[in-house]
Amino acid sequence: MASTITKPEHIKKVANDTIDSVEEKAFDSLESARDAALNATDKAHQMEVDIHKTVEEATSQVTHFIHEKPLQAAGIAFAAGVFATLILRKR
Repeated sequence: MASTITKPEHIKKVANDTIDSVEEKAFDSLESARDAALNATDKAHQMEVDIHKTVEEATSQVTHFIHEKPLQAAGIAFAAGVFATLILRKR
């Protein structure tokens, strides 16, 4: 008994099935890439918030130390300057 689907119809069906499969995979890939980009953006934003908080805390601690012990702070700043000059000085 002969097949009821002709050769051109079979080729068309296979082509359509292949296109549908590729299209589905492309959309899945795009969705995965979008989700990964959103996740990376969220992580970067959280890192920015954490860094900002850490900098604010460190600044607050340094400011408090300077107000509590101004002479020690000036001495430390002077020593750091001398040390930096010795390291960076060209001979």
